[in-house]
Order: sequence, then structure tokens, then C-alpha cells
Amino acid sequence: MLKRLVISNFAIIENIDISFQDGFTVLTGETGAGKSLVIDSLSLLLGGRASSELIRQGEDKAVIQGIFSVHKPKLSALLKKLGVKEEEDIVIERTIAKTKNVVRINNTIVSLNDLQKVGPYLCDIHSQFDFAKILNPENYLAIVDGFNSDLIDSYKDNYRLSLESYKKSKQEFVSLKEKQKKIEENRDFYEYQYKELKAMDLKEGEEEEIDKELSLLKNYDKVYALEEEAKEIINGSFLEDFYNLNKTLQKLSSFQSQFEEDQKTIDDRYYEMEDLLSNLKKKFSDLDYDPSRLDELEQRSSDLEALKRKYKKDFAGLISYRDELASMVGNKTDLLSEIKEKEEEMDAKRKETYQKGLDLSLLRQKTAKKIEKELEATLSSLLLKTKFQISFAKPSSNDDSCFFESGIDAIDFLIETNVGEGLKSLSKILSGGEASRVMLAFKALFIKANDVPTVVFDEIDTGMSGVSASAVAQEIHKISLSTQVIAITHMPQVASLSDHHVLISKEVRGNRTFAHMKELSLKEKIEQVAYLISGDKVTEKQLQYAEEMVLSKRS
Repeated sequence: MLKRLVISNFAIIENIDISFQDGFTVLTGETGAGKSLVIDSLSLLLGGRASSELIRQGEDKAVIQGIFSVHKPKLSALLKKLGVKEEEDIVIERTIAKTKNVVRINNTIVSLNDLQKVGPYLCDIHSQFDFAKILNPENYLAIVDGFNSDLIDSYKDNYRLSLESYKKSKQEFVSLKEKQKKIEENRDFYEYQYKELKAMDLKEGEEEEIDKELSLLKNYDKVYALEEEAKEIINGSFLEDFYNLNKTLQKLSSFQSQFEEDQKTIDDRYYEMEDLLSNLKKKFSDLDYDPSRLDELEQRSSDLEALKRKYKKDFAGLISYRDELASMVGNKTDLLSEIKEKEEEMDAKRKETYQKGLDLSLLRQKTAKKIEKELEATLSSLLLKTKFQISFAKPSSNDDSCFFESGIDAIDFLIETNVGEGLKSLSKILSGGEASRVMLAFKALFIKANDVPTVVFDEIDTGMSGVSASAVAQEIHKISLSTQVIAITHMPQVASLSDHHVLISKEVRGNRTFAHMKELSLKEKIEQVAYLISGDKVTEKQLQYAEEMVLSKRS
């Protein structure tokens, strides 16, 4: 529940600090007194978008703080994931500045996106604009899913994974078919290219080997001179001097032990050096200059460069393309077999996706039946005798037109508000007062299904009067028995049933407007209800009637 709301420098609100309690709280006041600002501030605490234009004139920033008492395992897990320390209460603070906005949860800075994830666990705000949802069929699936969200979401996840896999398989099948078509249309050309590349006898690593050998042959004179210099060193006294040094150190170490380790090292290295020099002599003797080989390599290198330019590929790309052409112009049976295999895989995945879509649809239909029954009962208590049905269009299994991201369902809300008129689309026939009651009925069921801790109604009773307004008031009061309810209203029927009554007013002082909030005493509450009845000056009779309305609730 919402325990406390603190608002500073927000539009015409300079500073308001008000506590909320369990049960049913109404907010009343003149139009423009600031009732909507309370809703706006709560929306901001739940992740709504902020504007610097809302900062009170002359101030640098606006600060809104809400203290909530909500204990839910999923919320605890989410806070932990966000790095927010869980406290007894959840304190949300939004600072709206002209340069930078800051969001804090339990004094930990979080992003607006993170706040939007937390908000639904704390409070649900219903405003007049929610009527658009109930009158737009595009929202109906989301409304139904919201009544059994955990289970339905798991089914949707399975369906979406299957759909993604099917789409991938289908794309691969289409690509193979396109490849087959392209091959058949250009077979002669591909065969010519393959023959040309095959004739070149390209080998992995060949280009690097050619470059190395060409570098050697082109620099033969330099290499030859260096080899001769190396031979002269080897054939000199180099190894003999090394041997003599070893023998001398051997004799010396018998007198001075400090040379023993050095002598042993040289002794080991002598034989290694002997092998090394022997191998070098062989390599030097193998070197031979062949001018025709140089010509051959230069021609091969030139042919390869021409081929790379022609095909606009590097050497590795030529080999890869050659192998690709080989498969394309080779055995047709292999490609046809691959296409058939991919088609069978695609069909199997399509059937799997459709089945998971059906499973999801059956779960929704089961949920819908429960909604239908409970909604009709709730609407009856709201003095709206109706038949209500959630219609599911039968999905086609012949093509992909039934596959949507949300499943295979297309639904409509059907209602009969006048006996004998038949069921018609809810989006086309509801009046304002009827829409309000239908929305309230949905909201009541949603709150029950999802254990919403706090719900805010912003003038849901608009356009109603008399017995229908009384019925709405009774339903809101019924909701408040299990959920904290905060309602903005102009209806005396609603205000009279509240447990707590807060009056919002404004005054002009020193050429500035100030909004105020005050919880009313029982006497003040009766007077305010009487004012809502009269709309102007309160008579004694209206005061008595208001007292009757308020006190009857407490009897």
C-alpha cells in the first residue's frame, strides 16, 4: 500500500506531505485545485515521463517521494537484480530538474526503465483515458492475458521460441529453393567458371609459398653472398675454438670450482652446435638458382592476380568459390535431397508451432470463460444486466497468417446491453456510462486476480448519476475491502462510502497559487459530501441527507 506521499515544488504544489491508510480514500476538490497533480505525481513514481515544465515557477527542481509497503517475492527478486537493498518499506524518489532527472529506490540510483519494471508491483492507476483500452480490440489479448499472466506468459515464451525456430527453418528452405532456381537459370555460366577455377589447380597456402620462393629467387645474389660468408665462418676455426675453450675450462675447474658449471654448459652446447653446423652445411648445399623456375613462379603469380581481379576475390575466396561451384554444378540429387530434408524439418516445426499456439489458445479460452462469468456477475451488481462473451476467431492451419507474435488468437469482446438485441462488439456500442462500468468491472477482476496492493481511480464515475453512481460507489468500496483504493471523485455517492476523505484546495497568496491537502474530520466530511450534492450553497436539508449517506455506511 501507499503509506505516504511528499510533493515539493511541483506545479502549483509548494510542499505537501500526506499519509495514506488502508481501505478507501477519496480526494475531492474544485476543478483545477490540483487533484490531477496528485495522480501525475504518483504516475511519476511508477515510471511516468517527466517534464521540466512541471517544476514550480522560480524553483530549480521538483521532488516527489512515495513510501510503499509491499512484500512480494517477485518484487524482492527484482529489487535484488537491480542492486537495490530491500528495506521494510520501499521509498521511491524522483527529482525533476531543468538539466538532470534522478530516480532513487531505497536511496539507490536506478534508471527510468528499471523504475518502470518496479511500478506495476506497487500501484495501478486507472484514469479516464483507460476507456480507450476497453474500446480498442487491439488491447483485448493483453487484457485477457493479464488475468493469468504467469502461466500464460510461460506458454507464450514456449510458443515464441518455437515460432522463431520455424521462421529460421523456413528462411533456410526459401534460400535453398532460391539457390536451386539460380543454379538452373545460370548453370552454363557456373559450369564455365568452375572449369576455369578447377583448371588453375588452386591449393591452400600456395600463394604464401610462391611469395616466399619468389623473394628468394629475386634476391639470389644477396642470399648467395650471405651463405658464402656463413660457410666461411663455419669452415673456419669457430668450432675448434669452441672445443678448445671447453677443454681449457675443464682443466681450470679442477683448480677453481667456480668454472665447473660453465664448463658443463659449454660441453653440452658443443655437441648441439656440432649438429647445428652440420645441418646448416646441408641447407647451403641445397640452394640452387634456376632462372626458369623464377619465370614459372612469376607467371603463376601473374595468373593468380588476374584471376583475383576477374572474380573480385582474394586467394582464399577463390578456393571457397570454386568449392561452392563444385557443389552447385555437381550432383543435382544432393541439393534436391537437402531441399527435401529442410522442407520436412520446416513442416515439422510449423506443426509444432501451431500446436503450441493451440495450447496457448486453449489456456486463454479457459481464462476467458472465467472472466465472462465473473464479469457478468460484477456488471449485474453495477446495474448493468448484460451478456458478455470473449469471441475467439478460429485460426487457419493452412498458412502462416495465423502466426502472430502473441500467438494464433484474434479475439473480440462481445456484449449485449439490451435484452434481445444480440451480442455485438463492445468497441462499437457502449455509451460513456456503460464503458465506465465495464472498465470498473474489468478492473475489479484484474485487482483480484493479480493481488494489486493499491489502485487509484481518477474520476471513473464520470457521466454517471443516481442509482448507477451508487452502484459504482458500492463496487469501489467492495474493492477497498481487500485492496487500498484512492479515488478522485465529484460524486457524493462515492465520497460518502470512503473510509478517509482528503480535500484538495488552492489559494492565491502574494500573487502565487498554492495547493493544499487536508484529511477531513467526520463533520467536515459530511459538509463536503453536502457540497458535492448541492454544487453551490449547502442547505440544511442537503446537510441532513449527506449525514445520512455518510453515517449509513458506518451502521
